[in-house]
Amino acid sequence: MKRAHLLPPLLLAALSLTPALAQGAATTATPPAAEGTRTVEAVTATSSKGYSIRVPAGWIPLKNVPGADVAFINRDAGNVRPTVTVQVQDVDPKLKATLADFRDLFASQLSRDVPKFKMLGEKTIKLGSTPAILWTYLGDGDDGMVRWTQVLTLKNNRLFTATLVQPSGTTTEQIEEGRSILTSLTLK
Repeated sequence: MKRAHLLPPLLLAALSLTPALAQGAATTATPPAAEGTRTVEAVTATSSKGYSIRVPAGWIPLKNVPGADVAFINRDAGNVRPTVTVQVQDVDPKLKATLADFRDLFASQLSRDVPKFKMLGEKTIKLGSTPAILWTYLGDGDDGMVRWTQVLTLKNNRLFTATLVQPSGTTTEQIEEGRSILTSLTLK
């Protein structure tokens, strides 16, 4: 896996910030908070590729992000722009690849593809009843140190990778919002 594939969210700052949905996903707004007041607290992006993800207000959907099914960028960050992407890759059933196979493959490539790579943590979690890998690592991005948090899972011969990219200077609130997006990933 090339660094460009691993790190497409780093390119988001250069993309147009037109508030439009990434290809293949629909959204549903949360009902208004109070009668007569229209407040969007969160949007749920539902993909025909078999998942949904909930994104709080303040995260703008991006369109045409290379390699991503959906992508969102935080709008309230000034120069610091945390991003969330979801990538979906169909896996040939003949390969009989497991989540552990992909975990091992990606882990072996990180130190080669991410300058100044440092693994901060890894754990096995569940997305509903489906096993997933959650890991967090640091590395040198295009504009300084970056922290990545990723959830990887495999279901119905599809590999799902949700990635939160947090540049140096990301606020605690933005970090928590980003993590809540990742943990909202629901497989259909």
